Amino acid sequence: MYLISVRPQIGRSILAEHSFLSSNHSDNRIRSTKSKPKSKGANPSNPKKRKSGNLAILASLAISVSFLGTVGCGGVVYSGKSSSAEGSATVAVTPSSVDFGTVTVGESANQKLTVANTGSGSVEITALTPTNGVFTVNGQGTLPVNLAAGTSLSFNVHFAPKDTASSSGQLNIMTGSSSAAATSVTLLGKGAASSAPVAASLSGLNCTVPSVTGAGTDNCTVTLSSAAPQNGVVVDLSSSGSAISVPSSVTVASGSTSASFTANVSAVTTSQTVTLTAKQGTVSKSTSIKVNSASTSTVSMPSVTALSCGTDSFTGSGTTHCAVTLSSAAAVGGVGVTVQSSSTAVTVPGSVVVAAGASTASFTADVAAVGTAQTATITASTDSSSRSFALQLKASNSALSLSASSLAFGNVAVGTAVTKSLTVTASGTVAVTIKSDSVTGNGFSVSGGNLPVTLNPGQAAVLTIHYAPKAASSATGQLTIASSASTATVSLSGTGTTATPAVSAISCGSTSITGELADSCTVNLSGSAPSGGISVALKSSSSAVTVPGSVTVPATASSATFTADVASVSTAQTVTLTATTGSASKTVSLKLTGGAATLSVNATSIAFGSTALNNPTSQSLKLTASGSVSVTVNAVTITGTGFSVSGEKFPLTLNAGQSVNLDLQFEPTTAGAATGQLTITSNSSSNPTITVSLTGTGTSHQVKLNWDAPTSDTDSIAGYNVYRAVGGSTGYQKLNSKPNTSTTYTDTSVQSGQTYDYVVKTVDTSGNESDPSNTTTATIP
Repeated sequence: MYLISVRPQIGRSILAEHSFLSSNHSDNRIRSTKSKPKSKGANPSNPKKRKSGNLAILASLAISVSFLGTVGCGGVVYSGKSSSAEGSATVAVTPSSVDFGTVTVGESANQKLTVANTGSGSVEITALTPTNGVFTVNGQGTLPVNLAAGTSLSFNVHFAPKDTASSSGQLNIMTGSSSAAATSVTLLGKGAASSAPVAASLSGLNCTVPSVTGAGTDNCTVTLSSAAPQNGVVVDLSSSGSAISVPSSVTVASGSTSASFTANVSAVTTSQTVTLTAKQGTVSKSTSIKVNSASTSTVSMPSVTALSCGTDSFTGSGTTHCAVTLSSAAAVGGVGVTVQSSSTAVTVPGSVVVAAGASTASFTADVAAVGTAQTATITASTDSSSRSFALQLKASNSALSLSASSLAFGNVAVGTAVTKSLTVTASGTVAVTIKSDSVTGNGFSVSGGNLPVTLNPGQAAVLTIHYAPKAASSATGQLTIASSASTATVSLSGTGTTATPAVSAISCGSTSITGELADSCTVNLSGSAPSGGISVALKSSSSAVTVPGSVTVPATASSATFTADVASVSTAQTVTLTATTGSASKTVSLKLTGGAATLSVNATSIAFGSTALNNPTSQSLKLTASGSVSVTVNAVTITGTGFSVSGEKFPLTLNAGQSVNLDLQFEPTTAGAATGQLTITSNSSSNPTITVSLTGTGTSHQVKLNWDAPTSDTDSIAGYNVYRAVGGSTGYQKLNSKPNTSTTYTDTSVQSGQTYDYVVKTVDTSGNESDPSNTTTATIP
């Protein structure tokens, strides 16, 4: 049913509700003002004027939507925007575009970027987001970060190509300030094949702090286009001003792509800009540092208030990320914090710089394994303050465990080789290096492991031991494994034989079976099969159990598997399976218990309830083979107008415990109650014919309108007239034959798929009508 509730009142918006079981809807908001009434019988498009008096019209109405049904319902979304006033802030990014050039696939290049607030108000940097996955960002610290006027944030952008194609993207720099728009930096780069060595050349020079006030230091880095060769790469350094001194050169170590150095800044009386230059061969790169006079501003040095690390206890080696926190944000130039460790087992950087505008900085502590338990203390300090963090280092032990202490190969045919596996596991708390393995004894050998190999705690390596006898005799040997933990040994034994091995056993996974089963069975030989393998004949004493005629044990193996297919039986019986090689045979007995096919359903009746015409609704019925053997569903039929079934094809066999769902549907085309029946036939031992009753009611669409009576009219109100037009037209027709005295009206003559517009007029005792209310629209599904 489609239901609309319209409630107009004088002088304000009134709620109109659309309630329906299945429909579309529209949400109209129309406002009208009070006007003079119109004469009796007036058409909404051409009303006659009343001679005197005032008759209140129905006020404007607002439509909201509520859903009473279960099918085809829509939703309402509200959206809006807000604004706030802030100081004037301007975000500038240096550089505004970055071209990384050609970078070898598998390597990376980086470029320092600086975001500066050049305005007079503060701005919040909320995110740094590359649009292409080959570009990444780090060194920005924790976001969001607030930049005061005149401050900046520096970070690194990396390019790591995945193939030789050209790459492009943008770095979106997002702000939370309404006065500073999001800014983007164009990123370009091209990947180069790694097969041809690329000569390492200077590709970049950057420093952590772009502006320093007073004396201090700045950490700077030179970057190469690729990893340095065996002897490293020497990069010459120079400074354009005496205010900043740098070493004459810095060496990028073999295999590295960058090296760091310290720029020492002296106090100056006049602010100046100093250029640092790095040169390697004919290539040079430069960067600028602004040195501010200490007399131009008074900066209060923040103190260290906290030092924390992610992990405070270690067994063996590892790493932990630590963070130092200042009492306030670092001023322009940043704050250098000295970092120290009380133990050589814990390695930390000598210092870390808290960037301008930030109050935290992070670093990594590398922990080595120790033989005795100890406490290592990490200390972070400035000139006026320090904080410490303790790491508990527990004694570590190295241990190696083996999956077996001895390996017996049994009888092996001369001229064939048999293998067995041995798993070696690092079972201690630190890594173990397996240095070598060796084997003694005639016919024994070892392979695998890719030694030497280092196993982290919990990791394992697999060794393969071979036995290939050359004569018919017994042999013993020993496998020796040397490692950084200990030396382990495994005893080996085997017998070479020229006799053909015979069947020694037959076994099955299940020997007591109810109903159907695919049982997995195994035949074993007295020794390893020679070249070409050995065929083992198989036989079953009953047609209830089917086995293959034979199974082949492959060369060097001593067993083979096969499947025994067990059918359900009506009476209990014992079946014998026999495996034979030559004159030797072995048997296994299977006890079969009788079972019954049973079919059950999860409901004996299904009620679809009230359903709008031509709108299908669905329910499901579960069929289950609830007996101990399979059951066959032969057919499913359905009767009753509007009812249908789908989901499976019949006949259908369900194994014991298996279930399927049938999809039932009710789609009424006429109003009124409907009944039907679902019939299921099967070979079930009980109730082979199952019936399920079906009920449902087809419901016509209706539109119900209701409204509030006017409260400001000076004339008597006799009732109301309701008008309807096909949606989009102006041909309104009055629905009621006489004024409706109540404030509700139900339209039962609507048609599916049609849209209608409705208006309501007030009628006085003289038969005069008011202007129409605002229009409300109903769409019938």
